[in-house]
Amino acid sequence: MTGRQIAAGLTVFGPDTAPPLVLVHGIRLSAAMWRPHARRLAPDFRVSTPDLPCHGALADRPFTLDEAVATVRRAVREAYGATGRRPLLAGLSLGGYVSLAHAARHPEDVAALLLHGCTARTTGRSGRAYAAAGRLNDRLGPERAARFQSWAMRRMLPPESAEAVLAGGFHLPALTEGVAELRRHDFLALAGRLTTPTLFLNGGSDLPFRADERRFLAAVRAAGTPARLFHTPGGHLLSLTDPDRFAALLRRAHRELLPAAG
Repeated sequence: MTGRQIAAGLTVFGPDTAPPLVLVHGIRLSAAMWRPHARRLAPDFRVSTPDLPCHGALADRPFTLDEAVATVRRAVREAYGATGRRPLLAGLSLGGYVSLAHAARHPEDVAALLLHGCTARTTGRSGRAYAAAGRLNDRLGPERAARFQSWAMRRMLPPESAEAVLAGGFHLPALTEGVAELRRHDFLALAGRLTTPTLFLNGGSDLPFRADERRFLAAVRAAGTPARLFHTPGGHLLSLTDPDRFAALLRRAHRELLPAAG
């Protein structure tokens, strides 16, 4: 399925008459990772896929949380302007943390949140592990690191997902920049500010990013906001290893969360 480019770093699939979804990619990847999901979700949904700063079409822009939130907000507001409806905002890993921060700062923008693989405090063990991975990439150099990433993705992912990921390229400086920026922020505190119905979706075997899942769930509920935690078989890259299941989970989240949003 071919999308239409709305602006630099923003591609949309599906008709403007359909309910809007905004999908935010993971670290060092790009919006292209969502092409398999767009094939499954459009035309039932209007699927917006923004690139974050330091990724994809915005690779020349430094990553900061403020700029990332502003980028997602432009995609969310564009989706609302085109459809007249507030979207479901879904993010994976880095995209999940950015989506959480967006909803905490701009609760009026989105109808519901699906946050996948982002329930570990970034100031803790997971942040240190990713910082170490960034340093390893730096030592390998961009060419060797990109070759390794390509080899790994082809081995781990089904051909459709690997093709989408490779089409968008790897943005390895984002691993260093993104992790350093995330470690400056307390996302558990931001979760306590959410007023948007929220589903935390974690792969059952994604133990590093499940580390604080109960604390994140409790923080949202303590604010009086509807929130659920759901486990599904798979790991951190569930959205790419099983796009069929992830697309089905997005449909289910839209069906169950939107009524709670009124």
